[in-house]
Amino acid sequence: MLSTSQLREEVEAIVGLVAAGKTEDARQRFNHLVPDISSEYGRGALLALNGILNVIENKSTDRMADTEKILRAAERIPKSHTMDDMDRGYLQTITKWAKTKPAPKDAASALPA
Repeated sequence: MLSTSQLREEVEAIVGLVAAGKTEDARQRFNHLVPDISSEYGRGALLALNGILNVIENKSTDRMADTEKILRAAERIPKSHTMDDMDRGYLQTITKWAKTKPAPKDAASALPA
């Protein structure tokens, strides 16, 4: 079983692989991680990672393109109800993804010249 700090390192590595466009490597690492998770925090993190990978693999990246909306929702979750460890794992993972993922390609063209 992984400690919380080891789990966070693994999650960060998987998010980094996804952000770098290496979804196959991320999926393999994710699949190797699953059997080592027994905590509620870890299950929440796995749910978030699986959702991110599914969206990316289905080429629906626009569903997770708005970083501001993801972060705004992540800020509201703790205020809306009592969080348990699963919520915390999910929240921290999805927030990490929103902060790590590359900016949309359209963002460069939207900047004033």
